[in-house]
Amino acid sequence: MKFNLSKSKLSGYLQSILQIVPTKSTLPILSNILFEALDNKLKISATDLEVSITATFECNVTKKGVAVLPARILFDIIKELPESEITFEGTPSRVEIKVPHGSYKIACASADDFPKLPTVNIKKQISLDRDHLVTMIKKSTFACSTDETRPALNGVLWSTSGDRMNMVATDGHRLAKISVENKKLQGIAEDIIIPPKVLNVIPKFAGESDEEIGIIFGEHNIIFNLGDIILTSRLIEGPYPNYEQVIPAESNKKLIISKEELAGAVRRVSILSNSLTHQVRFAVKNNTLTISTTNADVGGEGKEAIPCDYIGDAIELGYNALYVSDILTKIEGEEVIIELSSAVAAGIVYSPSIPKEEFLCLIMPLRLAE
Repeated sequence: MKFNLSKSKLSGYLQSILQIVPTKSTLPILSNILFEALDNKLKISATDLEVSITATFECNVTKKGVAVLPARILFDIIKELPESEITFEGTPSRVEIKVPHGSYKIACASADDFPKLPTVNIKKQISLDRDHLVTMIKKSTFACSTDETRPALNGVLWSTSGDRMNMVATDGHRLAKISVENKKLQGIAEDIIIPPKVLNVIPKFAGESDEEIGIIFGEHNIIFNLGDIILTSRLIEGPYPNYEQVIPAESNKKLIISKEELAGAVRRVSILSNSLTHQVRFAVKNNTLTISTTNADVGGEGKEAIPCDYIGDAIELGYNALYVSDILTKIEGEEVIIELSSAVAAGIVYSPSIPKEEFLCLIMPLRLAE
């Protein structure tokens, strides 16, 4: 194998590939990157067995071949090099990296031990608007659960039936649902549950271009074609809980408040909240929202009052401040609407500028400590 390319080009692609390489694994081979030198192209791949990534780009290849190199060591070497042309030359067992003023030799792992990557049939792909997909990802994945005992909630539900497609994520304490117009995927696939790991790297690769993203629905996996980057992920087996049941049909209390003022007050007051529950108290009365917390462990109390527009009877609720802050970062515009019905029911949070049918978040209240 022998090829050469610029340091900046290789470093950029390695940085992308590293996002999939696991930091810890019981399989040492997964900490490596597969290099395949082809006709005037270099193909580099990594996998953690759940998500796989392959980058294919033009490269000056003198001799075709394959090598499996340690990802972190290789990246650290390339990152520290000055901008120059780099040459890779070697065999499947050992590679020499030649730079203008020196060289580095690295032993390779066995290519036979590297997991077989899924085959990609581009003919089966459906193209989807890049902005739509990225927006849906950014506004949903934050609400996924990390509780391994409920695997379905560890992913994002993607529903593609009907005139609109939805992405929904929930951990049982909060929920995010975003809906966009669906012209291409109607009836193409059943509802699927996608791990957030693969979704969260798509915006980093999508960039600012207007090109569409190719999507291939497999029986047990999903493939995203971003041009020179191919991402493959296994799907999570369902069923997904009936989330519609927890979205309140009616709310008799409505709060409209400055998003910036609310976010700032929640952040400040929560500094004194319990380190485990992060509970803050919301008390709404007479067009004023009072946010407070008491923490006996540190002998601290915090309270702030914010003016708001409020319709309904006075109410007090407890919320996890971290969940409130997460949701507010996803709401667009200067104001936020919170619809409430009781101290034990989910609150609906959305933007006045975007109909809640298109994007809403739910947050479950905490039981208030007396």
